[in-house]
Amino acid sequence: MPTQQVRPKTTPIEVTFGIELELAIASVPDQFLDPQPDDPRRVHGITRPEDFNPKDFLPYIDLPQKENGVQRGWSLEWEAQFNALKRNIAKLLTNNGLPAVADCDYRDPVEFSSDPKIDDLKFWIISMDMTIMHGPGEPSNPIYWYWPVEIQSPAYIYNEENIQKVRDVLQSIDKVYRTHCDSSASIHIHIGNGQKGFDLRTIRNFMAFVWTFEEQIATIHPPHYMTDQAFSKPVSTHSLLAFTSQVARSEIELTEDRENQLKDHDKNYVIDSIMKIESIDDAVELLSNPELKTNRLAERLTYSICNLESGREKVKKTIEFRQHQSTLDDEEVYHWITVCRSLVYMTSVVDEEDLIEFCKKYINETVEEFSITEVLMAINLPVQAYYYGVRAVVEKHQKKEEERKQQ
Repeated sequence: MPTQQVRPKTTPIEVTFGIELELAIASVPDQFLDPQPDDPRRVHGITRPEDFNPKDFLPYIDLPQKENGVQRGWSLEWEAQFNALKRNIAKLLTNNGLPAVADCDYRDPVEFSSDPKIDDLKFWIISMDMTIMHGPGEPSNPIYWYWPVEIQSPAYIYNEENIQKVRDVLQSIDKVYRTHCDSSASIHIHIGNGQKGFDLRTIRNFMAFVWTFEEQIATIHPPHYMTDQAFSKPVSTHSLLAFTSQVARSEIELTEDRENQLKDHDKNYVIDSIMKIESIDDAVELLSNPELKTNRLAERLTYSICNLESGREKVKKTIEFRQHQSTLDDEEVYHWITVCRSLVYMTSVVDEEDLIEFCKKYINETVEEFSITEVLMAINLPVQAYYYGVRAVVEKHQKKEEERKQQ
């Protein structure tokens, strides 16, 4: 077995983390009045290039037109204004003690260095993500123009000081810009072990645990993240292992003992298959979408380990959590980062046999039978168990009130 496939044990791990925040930022063309003048956050001038005459109106941006049936790209004017906005955001963060740079002004050390280090990833990077809703505003606010912004953090060692930096960024953006966070935008959390990656044991434990409790953890997020409408699909329904499990289940013969055989399959097949994995690359293949290699950006699942594959990443050897809705609520993001970190750390130190027994005991439990509160208590997160437990009660009450009003 190639030595790079099964990494030496790295426990106790040095947990590192990063965040990718997707959102749309609203501006208003110079030719129009502010539709919400009582909102102190700026919408005029935030896309004005520094070399543009401040006395002139910025050119109005038209939507790309089709030419011979082919959609043309955005204009150079759109690109110039978007670069100005990215520089504007980077300046805001830098002035608040959070070094940042627009991607148009950035030379990625990971791409251009022969020996990149995780310490090279020291800037907040402001870039574009065209999967985010953008362009003219909604019918309720047609004057707004939305810009599809992605903000990537540096690689941070996990501690309260560095999580506070994330909270400071969210607060700064929310205070200065009018934003729109819809279902086209998400938050991705990367959890790493410095630059070392993870040993195979940790990956097996982690994937067994999040598979077992995927539905419970999903209650933290909007319901569409567990459906085909989600950009990143669930591991338990769209991975190669999910498909092989379905095939194996369908082949159980129609006998008097079939019901017991199905129960045995549901309890054991997935966990046993994960624990038999013999290399990191095998784990990536079995626990990713079979279409991953055809489109690496679009086919990653809610829990993505493809960054750990041999030869893929030089410094960003992370487990990626891709299912959190976009938000600037810094408390909500704080708790989710804590959950992500704790899931990875727990699975790096837990006894493997204990974890197998625990997963098999609860793998077929419904959300009602074993809730997210109980999952979080099991991994020693009482604060987060309380936070999400209270939120679940409030949301349930609100849903009942809405149903009552509709009667």
